[in-house]
Amino acid sequence: MRNPFLNALTIAVLLVANCVSTGWAQWEGERFDSLLKDVEKTFGDPRGMVRLDPKSRIWADKKSKRVVVDGYVALRQGQLEMLACIAATKEHESVVAVFSKAQWVHAGLIAVGAKPGTPVKWEPEYQPPTGSKIQVIALWKDAEGKKQVIDAREWVREVGTSQSLQTNFVFAGSIMWKDPDTGEEFYQAEDGDLVCVANFSTATMDIPLRSLSANAVRSFEAYTDKIPESGTPVRLVFEVIDDELPPAKAAASDQPTPTEKDGSSRESSKPKISLAAYERLIDSPEEVASATLRQPVPAAE
Repeated sequence: MRNPFLNALTIAVLLVANCVSTGWAQWEGERFDSLLKDVEKTFGDPRGMVRLDPKSRIWADKKSKRVVVDGYVALRQGQLEMLACIAATKEHESVVAVFSKAQWVHAGLIAVGAKPGTPVKWEPEYQPPTGSKIQVIALWKDAEGKKQVIDAREWVREVGTSQSLQTNFVFAGSIMWKDPDTGEEFYQAEDGDLVCVANFSTATMDIPLRSLSANAVRSFEAYTDKIPESGTPVRLVFEVIDDELPPAKAAASDQPTPTEKDGSSRESSKPKISLAAYERLIDSPEEVASATLRQPVPAAE
């Protein structure tokens, strides 16, 4: 019987093979070596998941419809265009930077069942980005080493308010650009537009409501009080949300942010994120190794 996950991975490999950008120099250097070592010491390989690339900190699991990617806190204060970017790209306007190329995230999402839609369109009239709904969960360890989990939208708020982002992301899929001289193709999100909170036609993931572009005043900023210290290792979990959500959960997770008459925002609820549901994903390399040793050995046939 064919393994559908392996078939999806084949699609992923073909996607990456068609992209011209394969070098890794963008996050080489003493600073990134140090950040990467901290990440590697903090998080072990997530059990039961398939690593998509040996040079990247990215894994996927078809059963749970999850893609996991590791990075670090890049920005705690300031206006945002991204929730997450690629390391060494747009860290000045993104809460998290990750050690994976955008094309691998795209490939992983396809592998676990997500369907890319279309990026935002501005002409002849505005059309929001479309695609499978993606929930983003952030995992880390605090200063005391305690495991922490949060809906990553809580790290983004509307400028000048206490209202965090309410709308989930969609898998817009970015776009490919072909060099007319060489014929080589480039996945446009590699410039940093991985998980955007300002609409970009190059975004891998974007928010399906109108937000202001880089050429205007941005509408979101970092929610400083909720974000760990800069440089903190972070594991992001991208989860494909089924279209058949219970009405209450769908209403809580996907409604645009409500505003009052004076322009301020009202708080609205989100489904509570349980640490128990993600605790194993925050295991250290030592915890993963110990759990692996405790697994029973299959009986010989």
